[in-house]
Amino acid sequence: MPYDESTHLLNLHGNNENGLSTVFAIICILDVFGVYPVVTLPKAIIDCGFYGILLITLVCSAQIYTANLLGKCWIIAEKINPNIQRKSRYPYAALAETTYGKRLANFVTFLLDLTVFGASIPNLIVASQNLQLLGERLSENTVSISLCYWIIIVGTVLCPVLWLGSPKDMKCLCSTSACMVILVFLLTCGCLIYSGGSNGGPVESVKSVALWRNILEAYGIITFLFDIHPTILTIQVDMRNKYRLTRALLGGFGISLLMFGITANIAAIKYGTNTKSSILDTLPTSIPLHFAATLVAIQLCLTSAVSNNVLYQQMEDCMQIPRDFNPKRCILRTTLTILAIVIAESVPRFDLVMSLIGGTLTGPLVFVLPPLIYMKMLSLQTMYEEDFALGSFANVVYSKVDDTTESSTTYTLLPLVISDSYRSKFGRYCEISFCCCIIISSIVFTLLTTYFNSINIVLSYSNVSKPCIYNVSSFLLKL
Repeated sequence: MPYDESTHLLNLHGNNENGLSTVFAIICILDVFGVYPVVTLPKAIIDCGFYGILLITLVCSAQIYTANLLGKCWIIAEKINPNIQRKSRYPYAALAETTYGKRLANFVTFLLDLTVFGASIPNLIVASQNLQLLGERLSENTVSISLCYWIIIVGTVLCPVLWLGSPKDMKCLCSTSACMVILVFLLTCGCLIYSGGSNGGPVESVKSVALWRNILEAYGIITFLFDIHPTILTIQVDMRNKYRLTRALLGGFGISLLMFGITANIAAIKYGTNTKSSILDTLPTSIPLHFAATLVAIQLCLTSAVSNNVLYQQMEDCMQIPRDFNPKRCILRTTLTILAIVIAESVPRFDLVMSLIGGTLTGPLVFVLPPLIYMKMLSLQTMYEEDFALGSFANVVYSKVDDTTESSTTYTLLPLVISDSYRSKFGRYCEISFCCCIIISSIVFTLLTTYFNSINIVLSYSNVSKPCIYNVSSFLLKL
């Protein structure tokens, strides 16, 4: 329910009976992560050796912490300015505007849109890759439709679906998508366990010279795969109890990391560094593999159709396109889909795209902006409490009590209950210091990851394996 000036403040922080439960919030988080942690992350971590375990632990812990910071910021913002609920459709930008003004809000909106659009590129590539794999395995390599053409086919099939508005039954979609993720995990683990495997362990195979490059690439991939920040505020706003966001985060990350850990351990034992970027490419042909590849393609297409609608609706609002079905909507969404297909055809490797998006675009949204917004929100909270205290007559209210027996008057001091911000200055100082460490570390990793991923992409173009755009261009020139 949106709040306005007539909303009773006593009811402002009550539970939303029609909102999301904590369990379903966990399901939504699993849907956002999707099948990527199971299918594409093991290779990046295995290449880092034992350092990969430390890396994913630190990065995911920092992501949980900063996502929780955003949740705290929203709760504080509701207390300071209840009218922020009017902007609950774009909560991240609303927090940025409340703390640092309209310019940062516009920058956050632009960064979010770019990240959502960029995330659709690996979705398109990996879905097409699994369809190519499925076709080759079913036909025993007698019939092979190239990945380059599957990208066009998948994009063409998705385009009419993207013309529609947002799905009406999000709970059904999220639940179905989360079930697909679990099924892919079970099928993949079964295929790994019953596969023959190959010799060689991951630790001995890792080259020490290239280890730091692998760590930077893995950092970008982890940041990209576990990027919950653009969505977590929307989930929190819809939750029945907004104070249980931490439980939802721990549950969603815990389940997804558990599935990844089991898959990565089995893949490391069976294949070592011979594991490919998509773990399904590593596995031998089997019926469970066919089902897994099909579910991966469906889940990624479903995720793209749902997540891209947020971007499309925002662009339509900016261009003043009506929300009802109309030709302008079709033209805009078709244009963006064609652009996504062209970019997907132009990149040499989907894992490099993940790392570049995660390190360059997602990094600031995950590790830089949430601590900055939180520190500013704490300052605004302190100012709000001081103003409130001054307006409450020196923090006390005099209560007059008549004593009929002694015929005297007694005044009782009732202290005003305020937050613990004044009682825990040391704790706040430690929290701010930790936020500053996260910001500085993130900036360093963002710059390094962007630089080396850009070099890797340039080197990939100079290799023998060219991106799909070369093959498609040659085919079109022959027609």
